[in-house]
Amino acid sequence: MRTLELALSPPPACFIPYFNHSTTQSVGIDVKTNFDNQLLLRRPNHQNPEPVVVLQPQIPIDRPQTPIPRCSTSDILRIMDSLSLRGNEDLYSCLAKESTSECDQRGAYELTVHIMKSSVRPRTSFVNRLLLMHVSCGRLDTARQVFDRMPHRDFHSWAIVILGYIEMGDYEEGALLFVSMLKHQNGASKITPWIMGCVLKASAMIRDLGLGQQVHGLCQKLGFIEEEDSYLSGSLIRFYGEFGCLEDANLVLHQLSNADTVAWAAKVRNDYREGEFQEVIRSFIEMGKHGIEKNVSVFSSVLKASTWVCDGGRSGGGVHADAIKLGFESDCLIQCRLIEMYGKYGKVKDAEKAFMSRKDETSVSCWNAMAAGYMQNGYYIEAIKLLYQMKATGITVQDRLLSEVFVQKKKKKRLLSEVKLKPTFR
Repeated sequence: MRTLELALSPPPACFIPYFNHSTTQSVGIDVKTNFDNQLLLRRPNHQNPEPVVVLQPQIPIDRPQTPIPRCSTSDILRIMDSLSLRGNEDLYSCLAKESTSECDQRGAYELTVHIMKSSVRPRTSFVNRLLLMHVSCGRLDTARQVFDRMPHRDFHSWAIVILGYIEMGDYEEGALLFVSMLKHQNGASKITPWIMGCVLKASAMIRDLGLGQQVHGLCQKLGFIEEEDSYLSGSLIRFYGEFGCLEDANLVLHQLSNADTVAWAAKVRNDYREGEFQEVIRSFIEMGKHGIEKNVSVFSSVLKASTWVCDGGRSGGGVHADAIKLGFESDCLIQCRLIEMYGKYGKVKDAEKAFMSRKDETSVSCWNAMAAGYMQNGYYIEAIKLLYQMKATGITVQDRLLSEVFVQKKKKKRLLSEVKLKPTFR
């Protein structure tokens, strides 16, 4: 039998302190070793392993959350009456704040009655809180009754009621209260710029140019124009724009050393309303030169103006590029304006790209703009397909619009047939 000889390397000395070994060992069927000494074996130190704790993930159980019942102002007042507890100004202030935040009309009314029956003699600041409560709850009539019974009124008392009338749409009464405030209030030093802006809005709505001009003069007298308040400046520009006084509006803008987005947006809107479409494009370019931030309102007005500029859509394309750069292309209003602009210049493919890039599938304005673009350029079959797609999406399509598309299609077909049958003379 053939024997194999294996060359074994000596084991480490740390494990075998001493033994004699030969260089080679014969390995056959039986393996023979020639150790002179036996290995020194040590008893291993067994340590009890620490128990392994397996954390099972807790599966949340969806349980319906029961709403925590809350006590309304009326409930607290009834509890106070049942326990014969007297209220104070601090407690009533907390209840008024709660009714204001919750728009609790009933609680606001019952709180006012409870205060009138109590022995509390509220201060003017506390009554102003009650006025704000009633205005916030939409009870302007109750606020006016409280206001008329106030023995002393400060600027905040007048401002709350004036703003309430303007927000409710009663602009004439708000303007009359402002004039009364100037007569009864000693001095106008406490008047703030924002109340002037509200009165300018009311003056424009009631078409009182003279009142707005007097408010403008008062603003100059009080130094509000030099302060360059953003809201007041925009209100002045919008006010003069409502009356078509573009020179006065531009004068207000040029007096500002640092005109912001609000002022420029008001100017752009005024110029578009008056048909100054080239001026709208120039204002848009000026905003870019001066680093003025542009918003959705500015882009919308400029895109609408670009549809009336006879330049083949170059201005609108530049505005579109700027909208992509600033991240406004995905806005629904901007997409609608782009579809209208490209449809006006016959660029149906670009209009379709803007239409397909929309995120809101239910935007009726975008669908209508695309349908109008097809009809303006004679794509009646595409318009009919689009209207049926609108119905499939769940959007209500007026039968009149669908009938109009069919009528225009028939007119075009008849016109083409007449052109083909028309004899030519040589």
